[in-house]
Amino acid sequence: MLISYPILSAAAVHDDEDIYLGNFTESHLIAHEGRYPVSTLNTAQGPMHRWHGGVHLFGGREPIRAIADGTVVAYRFAAAHETYAGQGDYDTSFVLLRHETQTGENTTVVFYSLYMHLAHRAALAPDRFRQLPEWLRRAPPGPGVQRPQDLRVWRKDVLGYAGQLYGVEAMHFEVFMLDADFNRVWRDSTRVTQGTGGNDWFGDAHFVIPERQQFQERHHNGGVSGAHGISFSRTERYALPLGQTGQNAERLYVSVKLQHGRRIATTYRAGAQGLYEQVGAPVVQDDYEYELYRLATALYPDCPSAGFEWLRFGRMLGTDTTTNNANWQLVRYSEAAVGYIDLAAADIAKLSDADFPHWLGWEKRDEGQTAHAADGLCDDRRTLDLVQAAQASETAARKLQHLVCKAPTEWDDSDLATRYARLREPGQPLQSEASWSAFQDHVSKLAFWPQTGISDRSVWHFHPLWFIRHFRRCAWLARHEFRQLQPTHAVRTGSRNGRPMVYWEPVAAMGTGVSSVPVRYLIPLNRMMRKYGVTTGKRQACFFGNSIQETSWISALQEGSGSSLWYAPWFGRGFLQLTNPMNYCGYWDWRGRAVPSTLQVALQRAYSAIENTRPRSARSNGTLQDTHFPALTQQMVIWRDDVLGSRAPNPTAEQLLAPADTAGFYWVSLRMARYADEPHVIERVAIATDQGQKVYYRSPAFWRASAAVNLPGSLHNTYSRALNGFDSRCCAYGVALAVLTDLQLPDARGRQVLWYPEGYSVRRP
Repeated sequence: MLISYPILSAAAVHDDEDIYLGNFTESHLIAHEGRYPVSTLNTAQGPMHRWHGGVHLFGGREPIRAIADGTVVAYRFAAAHETYAGQGDYDTSFVLLRHETQTGENTTVVFYSLYMHLAHRAALAPDRFRQLPEWLRRAPPGPGVQRPQDLRVWRKDVLGYAGQLYGVEAMHFEVFMLDADFNRVWRDSTRVTQGTGGNDWFGDAHFVIPERQQFQERHHNGGVSGAHGISFSRTERYALPLGQTGQNAERLYVSVKLQHGRRIATTYRAGAQGLYEQVGAPVVQDDYEYELYRLATALYPDCPSAGFEWLRFGRMLGTDTTTNNANWQLVRYSEAAVGYIDLAAADIAKLSDADFPHWLGWEKRDEGQTAHAADGLCDDRRTLDLVQAAQASETAARKLQHLVCKAPTEWDDSDLATRYARLREPGQPLQSEASWSAFQDHVSKLAFWPQTGISDRSVWHFHPLWFIRHFRRCAWLARHEFRQLQPTHAVRTGSRNGRPMVYWEPVAAMGTGVSSVPVRYLIPLNRMMRKYGVTTGKRQACFFGNSIQETSWISALQEGSGSSLWYAPWFGRGFLQLTNPMNYCGYWDWRGRAVPSTLQVALQRAYSAIENTRPRSARSNGTLQDTHFPALTQQMVIWRDDVLGSRAPNPTAEQLLAPADTAGFYWVSLRMARYADEPHVIERVAIATDQGQKVYYRSPAFWRASAAVNLPGSLHNTYSRALNGFDSRCCAYGVALAVLTDLQLPDARGRQVLWYPEGYSVRRP
């Protein structure tokens, strides 16, 4: 699921999502009015609280953009603003989008985003007007609501600029779901006190620990040395702090984040008024995430791949198994004490962000359960008490931001007399006929709901910024998102008439058949990225920058010349080209498959002898053929070929798993994430090609991530020519950055202003 904020400015972008949201809020959220989920109207009879399904944002100089790929449900592009007597000018232009994506193989997510009070046509200067998509530029001006058919929009598309909202430059931004769509996505985590949450998993790992559990001073898994650390070799170890023996007095809720190499475990407990409070400081372990491969190998030697899932998810999502079904971790269990506990224990619940953890604030509220469910006023006492408490309590404010409220839409004028009857009572602001008539006119000019074709009148509203924040944790790519990653052109180094030449060549679009690589292997790719932590835009850009090029632009899972290579039959297979017999054996060890050490030694000797043959043209793969190694079983040959996948109608489970999983093995064993997490200082490279000057983009971070798997000896020899096809990889990298992140690319003058690579066409599947 790819999603971003409706205003993208370089000053707000940050690798830490909480800081990113904080930057955005500080720059664009209008906090004193237009609050979510309730706005308060002070009347002669006291305050009245109206449901308000969105927030008001200050746009400034930045355009308003689509937050995700979707279709246009309805829009209006007014010719001028309107005026509401006593309130001021306001714009009625809007765009309503419907989005359909995925958060996992089990869940299709459908939601709507609304951008209201966009600037009218006459308010847009020519340079702003030119940024609008053609369908808006050609829209008929006036008050009418347009309802197009099959009109697609794409994440980051400009939809307009903030208009007037009662004399203030602002726009109303809203995200909601219809009832059926919400029920498919929502999970009530309060009901999960044992076992596991939903089958989909994204974001952080969460654990519910019952009261009176025993915490230990020391880590109890096998592989822990006497000095209380996990040994990787005779000289390398991962140090573990000592904890304190004791018990927790109350139920605890533990949220574990893996971010930029660190493991951050934060503990919560139930507090007053249904709120949850943090217990002490988080437990932070540096480099834990970057060392997950070696930690799993040391602690779960019979099948490190399965142990990796214990350490990463706190549960098993894949099919690999280990005899060591324990997950000892350091957790704070009181204000003053931390200790080790086996989080794999059956009575400890295991969840993820996909389960909407209630202790972080997630809760649904239904206006339909109150006495006046048909009107637009909020009568839910718990919500109103929380609104009041949020003015003084940061914990209450965070809870309010995580409420999901079902209430009537405010954009329907079909039953105003019923919805606002209480505001017409004696002493209320709409008592007089003149005020009521003006109010009706005002609401009708804004309304559009009856023209949308949406049957639900009451919908589930999310705080739109926290909705985005939540689902940005989910890196699962839907098919229409994945297909945009492929560049339309790429450079290729060759020769012409005996002289070096760089060619600028078109890249054929991904296949669409059921057995094609992008269709058959998208789910396994997503599972791999989820398992191995390839879950940020930068990490995915580094992964796909390499993988797309190595798979011949997502068309093949075999190294080009295959069996003719000097290291055949151990040539490259899979999404990151698992190559060399020792890498295959390393992967089999990772999966818990027994490979005799004598066989590994024999394969290594044969491979090294050929590799060291000079001149290189004399190399031959004859001594590396399978017949020379009696210990190489037919099962091992099948394992090797599984990495190539299959286009047969009914591939085996391993043929679906191995091409992507081997790439994940490379990713963690070679610590590609460490380099992908570095700042991406993006450089624009102009090159002369057979088609004139063309451009690609590179960064030292991408170089190091690429070299880690392809040329580890040149890891710090930035941009060495020895890395085969790096310029082609950069073509894929630049497109992946544009699709997967909110970073802008440099133009010819070095300004970070481009939203898409120069000279490439946008893939619109």
